[in-house]
Amino acid sequence: MLKITLEVFTTLKERLGWSKKELIIDASESATLKDVLDAVPELKSLIVEQDLLKKGFIILINGRHAEFLGGLHAIVRDGDTVDVFPQSGGG
Repeated sequence: MLKITLEVFTTLKERLGWSKKELIIDASESATLKDVLDAVPELKSLIVEQDLLKKGFIILINGRHAEFLGGLHAIVRDGDTVDVFPQSGGG
């Protein structure tokens, strides 16, 4: 079992009604970011479309951008923190 901390920020926090969750993922040594998001369908529906991360969202795994770690296939291990930042607006 893996214990993962999931945090969401700004408008995601307001929309979901929570800012931090401790997740237990049923895996032995590691899981993927997709496995983490599958455990939180209300978040996944906002940031994943057709098995791809929607553009503009920033997801960090232990402070490193998930895009550079394999996107939805990025490896997540016991004790890791996943931070999700919403699309930014403005101009």
